[in-house]
Amino acid sequence: MPLKDANDGAPNGSFDASQIPDAVPQIHKGPVKNSPYTVLGKTYYPLKTAVGYQAQGVASWYGTKFHGKATAIGETYNMYSMTAAHKTLPIPSYVRVTNLKNGRSAIVRVNDRGPFAKGREIDLSYAAALKLGFQKQGTTSVSVEGIDPRTYKAGTPTSNKPLTKTAAQHSTGSSHLLSSYQASTQSKAGMYAGSVSKPQTAGMSSAHSKKLFLQVAALQDQQSAFKLRYRLQQLTGMPVKVVEGTETQRPLHKVRIGPLPSSSVVNKIQQQLNEARLGKPHLVVE
Repeated sequence: MPLKDANDGAPNGSFDASQIPDAVPQIHKGPVKNSPYTVLGKTYYPLKTAVGYQAQGVASWYGTKFHGKATAIGETYNMYSMTAAHKTLPIPSYVRVTNLKNGRSAIVRVNDRGPFAKGREIDLSYAAALKLGFQKQGTTSVSVEGIDPRTYKAGTPTSNKPLTKTAAQHSTGSSHLLSSYQASTQSKAGMYAGSVSKPQTAGMSSAHSKKLFLQVAALQDQQSAFKLRYRLQQLTGMPVKVVEGTETQRPLHKVRIGPLPSSSVVNKIQQQLNEARLGKPHLVVE
């Protein structure tokens, strides 16, 4: 559980990070560590799954101080392996991390908790930082995308491709109800020109190859947003993410359920939220 300080650092000598293979996503059949926990007076609410997780933020790395010590899952930390620490992803899980400053990406296995420094999204092993090309700077801007080992092992990891810097920063919001969105898909078809086509889901139009989310709330308090995310995940069994907005000096933390595979699932989740009296969510298309 890394709490970075000045005593941490890189190992002596050098090695070729390109020779270190990415972590290989594997289906985990044992227990998953995703219970709420408290560090430095703050409580974190881990997700049930990494599938559907997408975030942008600052990545850091940890090295010699923690090499050989136990991780949060009980494994031994090896700074030469492709692993990572994250505050809320279940452990173990797998993510693709893309350095938005140079486009390099790598797959790592999340087996530890952290980083707990303010504003940090993920803490990578020294080897992963070297492979992404930011070991000298110490930090960099990244996108993090959860991987489904079942899809990856099947040989169709289409959702596991790294986001480009432009795509990672782009999101399209909609406050329309689903029926309104469906009625206008043909007139808006040009908006999606050049997007990667995906297999259609039953009950969805071709434009619905875009990812559908239900935004439940936009909260100024980050901890309240994460508490709501945990509650929604327990209620719906679907992935839930918190997206930090950039509209104001005090950014809103937007709590979104998804991606949702079809219009029928969207309607089902809306009904669950209505019954739980959790407001009136609106559709967001990414």
